[in-house]
Amino acid sequence: MMIALDSYYAIGKLHLFCEDYAGQGRQPFPYVILADGCSAALDSDLGARLLVLNARNLLPRFVLKGYDQAERTARHWSLGRRIIRRAARQVRDLGVDTAVLDATLLIAWCDGESIHIHLYGDGCVATRQADGTVKAIQIEYAGNAPFYLSYLLDKERCTLYQEAVGNALTAQSIHEFSEAGSTVRQAAFDAPIVFDFDLTTFPTVAVATDGLHSLINIETGERVAVLEVAQRLLDFPNLEAGFVKRQVRNVLFEYVQEKVFNLDDIGLGVFSRTN
Repeated sequence: MMIALDSYYAIGKLHLFCEDYAGQGRQPFPYVILADGCSAALDSDLGARLLVLNARNLLPRFVLKGYDQAERTARHWSLGRRIIRRAARQVRDLGVDTAVLDATLLIAWCDGESIHIHLYGDGCVATRQADGTVKAIQIEYAGNAPFYLSYLLDKERCTLYQEAVGNALTAQSIHEFSEAGSTVRQAAFDAPIVFDFDLTTFPTVAVATDGLHSLINIETGERVAVLEVAQRLLDFPNLEAGFVKRQVRNVLFEYVQEKVFNLDDIGLGVFSRTN
């Protein structure tokens, strides 16, 4: 099964520099990795890049073992710990505080027939089915405070986080949106968020940072629904090289004409079946 893949990240209207980062490749398998640095953490753009680069290097060891979904879910945090520990050694070598690693991480890859996704923190997933129907999933955390991998480095920070979000058993909210309506379920702050999508049923699968839900009409103050943004972004005129970059730029430009701006950075990675 042949697929096109691409990724891109764009700065938010309220940011002085972009704290999102994206990486992609095809060896040893097609993958897209995104990270979104915390605005409150100094130099989190550096942390986002380190998380993506380390995930890229460690992911093949995880994937090539051939785990099924249940095994991958059980090993979700094992992969996350390896990524954050390696990144922590690197920032310490630089003489930088490990708080720069306060960033969400989204990892997606293709095994030839399916797309597999692991999320560490908030973010979005969007799919286009064979009939053209678009669905969107948004993962949020209580108090808009994602559980960063960096909290695993410090027991005190991890404990403080759990206290801050209130009921730790319901800190995550997983919203699903479609033209038929929406649903929501809650999960513990550290429940593994793992998805699998068959490319036969879902020929286009996208992962995005939470900036996908940051588009606001500056005149009305109304936020644009995630599903609407996903529908526009996944409406690709073609899948030629750089198709995600062109689409993100074009859609954001169109929104500007409507006086709608993305206040936060947006990172987007897409897999699309071509045959």
